[in-house]
Amino acid sequence: MSQPDTPARDPQVVPSVSEATIHAAIRQQDRLQDIADLGLASADTDEILQEICTQAAQALALPIGLVTVVLDEAQYFAARYGLDGWMEAARGTPVEWAYCRFSVATGEAFVVQDATTHPLVQDNPLFTADGLRCYAGIPLISSRGFALGSLCVAGTEAREFSPADLDQLRGFAAAAIARIESRRRSGTGPQ
Repeated sequence: MSQPDTPARDPQVVPSVSEATIHAAIRQQDRLQDIADLGLASADTDEILQEICTQAAQALALPIGLVTVVLDEAQYFAARYGLDGWMEAARGTPVEWAYCRFSVATGEAFVVQDATTHPLVQDNPLFTADGLRCYAGIPLISSRGFALGSLCVAGTEAREFSPADLDQLRGFAAAAIARIESRRRSGTGPQ
């Protein structure tokens, strides 16, 4: 299933989403079962997903690209480019810190042009301690209609994301979800 062709909301607009809505969305049992069925929390590396997140980061000239899976208690990096330190070692973050949880809760792109002024992340440790200042993520929607995580890029400098940037990310997200869905069709995990 391809990503929705709906236009991105204005990146300056902050989605109106409560913590209760986010909590309910990420803990939805059918969504978590879909993640399990697809083997997305596997420690195995999927080289194709790795290449997709690498290409996304490089295409937008940002140091970090990720394919994330938002679980009920943690965010897991199914593929990653440009990470180091504790995030690379842990291959994830606490779910409360995950910028991607907003995309999972809303099913829409989530954009942070400058974390210093963004009300949803300005106090987030990924910004305050680790310096992630800009972010753009497109939700990965499964064929069963669940937002599993996101294809995202991030950087340590403020940055504006144009509609063309978000369209480009949607293309990478479509490639990522196609790869993920191929697991369902073949009955296999990462290869």
